[in-house]
Amino acid sequence: MMNFVPENFTRIVKLSDIDNHWAKAYILKLIERGIIPGMNGGLFHPEDNVTTEQFVTMVIRSRKGNIEPTRGCWSSGYMDYALYKGIVEDYDITNISKPIERRSAARIVHEALLTEFGERDEYEWSAAENLRDLYSCHTCVMHIAQMYVKGIMPGRDNNMFDAVGSLTHAEAAEVVVRMLDREQRIPRTKGRVFQSKNLTPDEAWELMLNDHTAMLVDVRTNQDYKIGHIQESICIPLHDISNNPFSVCDRKDTPLILYCQKGYKSSLAAQALIDAGYSRIYTIPGIEQYPYHLI
Repeated sequence: MMNFVPENFTRIVKLSDIDNHWAKAYILKLIERGIIPGMNGGLFHPEDNVTTEQFVTMVIRSRKGNIEPTRGCWSSGYMDYALYKGIVEDYDITNISKPIERRSAARIVHEALLTEFGERDEYEWSAAENLRDLYSCHTCVMHIAQMYVKGIMPGRDNNMFDAVGSLTHAEAAEVVVRMLDREQRIPRTKGRVFQSKNLTPDEAWELMLNDHTAMLVDVRTNQDYKIGHIQESICIPLHDISNNPFSVCDRKDTPLILYCQKGYKSSLAAQALIDAGYSRIYTIPGIEQYPYHLI
């Protein structure tokens, strides 16, 4: 088992089990940067599965460096920081010592890129639709799509992402290096052009003032909408739009301004409406991305 040395251990160590391994260059890059601070026993175990806490530690160390434990567990400082920043969820905390699933790794890296590195999403992500299991986890679609088209996490055999599959130590090193270094990525952005347009809230209000046919659509669940929503918006959940996009409105040239919680569901809804032939699709920042006055 790979054990992280919790102290600030930054010297280059000799790992006897990575010679001639395909991921050797990635692993050495992380050691040089202090992201993998060292290994007990001089072994990396590249083909062993990486756990949630090990993976999160690598991601957070790449940006924040060493974080002291906040309680008994060696990874507590990293996990607490990631939870505070919204990079991990309660599910990750519950499964902290278990092998991380690829869909969870995709979510964590995607959230880290958005919150810690300020890297924007790729608007053109339809190449990810080649993945046969892209929609196997509806809450993971945008995370997986972004990691795939950015060239950070490639698919596996038979056009599968293998969403619930595990990630080895070597694969984790490759993912983190590609997260940090765009030159190491293999982008996959060829495909159908994604034609929605991002608006600022002010631009959206101006559009609605100038065109009274414009619709502001909350694509979250009805329950989320009832808790709090933007004034003048109506709720048409993503699930309903995906099942029948034509139910939104009759005229396909109607300006449709979409929003959700973090921007993922509105992007999926926009794609579904564009595929159905709607020509004026817009998105605005999500509830968690802008200080709206909710009612």
